[in-house]
Amino acid sequence: MFGRLSLPIKSIGFVALAISLFSCEGNTRLEWNLQNLSSESVYVVHKAWDYSSIPPDTVSIAAGETYLLGVNDVLGGNSIPWDPASFIDTLFVTSATGALCTKDWTDTENWGIVSQEESRIPSSWTHTYFFRIEDADF
Repeated sequence: MFGRLSLPIKSIGFVALAISLFSCEGNTRLEWNLQNLSSESVYVVHKAWDYSSIPPDTVSIAAGETYLLGVNDVLGGNSIPWDPASFIDTLFVTSATGALCTKDWTDTENWGIVSQEESRIPSSWTHTYFFRIEDADF
């Protein structure tokens, strides 16, 4: 009697497990950073696309420091990094003496990108972008 009952229970358990695994869509985390590798502090004016109603933010970044410009979490795990400029609307960098950075932040080649798989099931990835500023960029 219990042998016949255990087969439907196993089937229901398998179906519930399969649904729970397939319903987990995972996540892709995107982090944008500015690394000040110059010999002096820099001032950064930046604005992200996701926060279009908020005015641009101005911050001072000391020499040798890294500043987190923004973070965005996207539903679904994606191993392919996005274009770094896809999140940023405005990015101006000036030196402490007032010189404007000439490095093009919209050019993907000017960004360092580190991608890391956080988990396989559900698929979860983190893509970290680094825009590096040096003395020669002013």
